[in-house]
Amino acid sequence: MSIQPVQSRREFVIRIGSVAAVAAAGSVLSGCGGGNDGPSFNYGVASGDPLSDRIILWTHAKVPNSSATVTLTYEVATDSAFTNIVSSGPAVASAATGFTAKADATGLSPGQQYYYRFRSGLENSPVGRTRTLPSAGVESLKFAVMSCSNYPSGFFNVYAEVAKSDCDYALHLGDYIYEYAADGYASSLAASLGRVSVPANEITTLDHYRMRHAQYKSDIDSKVLHAAMPMIAIWDDHEVANDAYKDGAENHQDNEGDWEVCKATAL
Repeated sequence: MSIQPVQSRREFVIRIGSVAAVAAAGSVLSGCGGGNDGPSFNYGVASGDPLSDRIILWTHAKVPNSSATVTLTYEVATDSAFTNIVSSGPAVASAATGFTAKADATGLSPGQQYYYRFRSGLENSPVGRTRTLPSAGVESLKFAVMSCSNYPSGFFNVYAEVAKSDCDYALHLGDYIYEYAADGYASSLAASLGRVSVPANEITTLDHYRMRHAQYKSDIDSKVLHAAMPMIAIWDDHEVANDAYKDGAENHQDNEGDWEVCKATAL
């Protein structure tokens, strides 16, 4: 994927902050790594689908100007300095997965907050904060509920507020991305906001979907949210095409290929 995060004063400040200090303050670094031989972690880290004893961890790791597979180690600790690591294991980011990597971090305790990161040689990913589900006997939980996140229509200010909140988990009800072309739905201000959709065409192929997901993941508020708490997510129609039904979608035409292939590609 060739999309790069937008550089800004805000992101520069986040990049140069101390991992421990930022994590302790309730936020997280949005990007680091990328030495001469090591991978870049341009899209941060994320966690999701928590259970009481495990959680899925995610990152994107790619050596600049290279298609080499990146071998990673994930680490989960009870503290942001990683002095007490309670789970670790291998992960791989390769061209076949768009250089994204997932790990199923096991052996965790119910209802506990953890810090996590990925490592490759001397390079570390940003640090994320996550939480397992409680097992039983909990009187209350706090969820931040979101949906319909359309990149060209405006900034993800809600993501930023959720990241600063005391919610335990993020719950996304779908339309995490939108599939429209750059001149599609709610894009009239996209150019002035610097948020024109890529690729410019409506997305229908695996490369298209990966590029669009990369653009959404490049948003600074999205990166901070994902690093601040685990997300539980479901799909809606725009993850594939507008107004989808069993045999097609309002925004899927015959010249865009077989509907079942497009749907499977998107998912």
